[in-house]
Amino acid sequence: MKKTNLIQIVSVIFFGLSIYAASAQQTILSSRLPVQGRAFSSAPRFHRVDTTKYRNLPPAVKKLYTHSAGLFTSFKSNTTKLSIAWETVDAELGNNATPIMSRGFDVYVKESDGWHFAGVARPDLDSAISTSTMVEHMENTEKEFLLYFPLYKELVDFKLLIDEGASFEPITQSFDKKVVVYGSSIVHGASASRPGLAYPAKLSRKLNANVVNLGVSGSARMEPAVADMLNDIDAPDLIVMDCVPNSSPQQVADRTFAFVQRLRQAHPNVPILLIESITRQVGNYNMQRKQRLADQNANFRKEYERLLAAGYKNLHYIATDHLIGDDTEGTVDGTHPTDVGFERMVDIIQPKMESILKTGKAEL
Repeated sequence: MKKTNLIQIVSVIFFGLSIYAASAQQTILSSRLPVQGRAFSSAPRFHRVDTTKYRNLPPAVKKLYTHSAGLFTSFKSNTTKLSIAWETVDAELGNNATPIMSRGFDVYVKESDGWHFAGVARPDLDSAISTSTMVEHMENTEKEFLLYFPLYKELVDFKLLIDEGASFEPITQSFDKKVVVYGSSIVHGASASRPGLAYPAKLSRKLNANVVNLGVSGSARMEPAVADMLNDIDAPDLIVMDCVPNSSPQQVADRTFAFVQRLRQAHPNVPILLIESITRQVGNYNMQRKQRLADQNANFRKEYERLLAAGYKNLHYIATDHLIGDDTEGTVDGTHPTDVGFERMVDIIQPKMESILKTGKAEL
């Protein structure tokens, strides 16, 4: 018998035994819980986009939109222990990502001053099937939980395990605004340490906005089919384009104007915020990478100014300056932000978003 098959069999047995061992607990099937954070309610349950509907999306983009990045669920319970059993399509891990971010969950509890981190689900490193206790020994008072799904995997299914006899109430979060963020791996969540620390998730909690994560790692290149898909999103209050990192300088020059022009066909008055690529620290000493970044951002700025000159309104812009700090220690690999890098991004992006969402126009 092949080693991989043996591992799968052992994992299935372990998964079953884990559920059996938790027989003193209630099992809450995922079907009882609402899934939020999706652009379209018609998408498959744990997918961000129904890729069978958008046939013209590039193949890589289609696959990435099966990842559950940015999706979450909420519920109330007085359980003292919260565990989870789940399955992803495979157990592969990236070389610049934590297993918890890629294939795990994290959970928050709502307090009077906002959401507080409560625990994580650590995935099995060898099997696509995992079980994990996220938090235990809690007080048996009713709490409101916010559970973020894995960022970099297609989620097959999950079950919650709570105390026998504990209360349980699925809830749907109410938001003041809807923000759609299209972008690269940085939007997708690389390299946050856990799902709730990706910058769209952080902004959602801080702004009480439904921030829809449409990041596609390595594949945000402003194709017309992507603009058409974004045009089908109902009633966004703000569209964010953080897609410069994946586009070559020439693609930025060739596609930015047309992409915004296409978005305006369906969203003529929705504010659009264009964000330059973060200063990739891999270019600190690699002069070729440094020049590429400079050309990408310079071309993005030129296209933004060309759009303004052409009469397009309600366009807003954030330059790369200070986005991940100035100490060269804001990334995990010279390209993708750490949690510190993401926090620095939020410190700059949040006030701009707040201003736009409040008035429809950013303060100068």
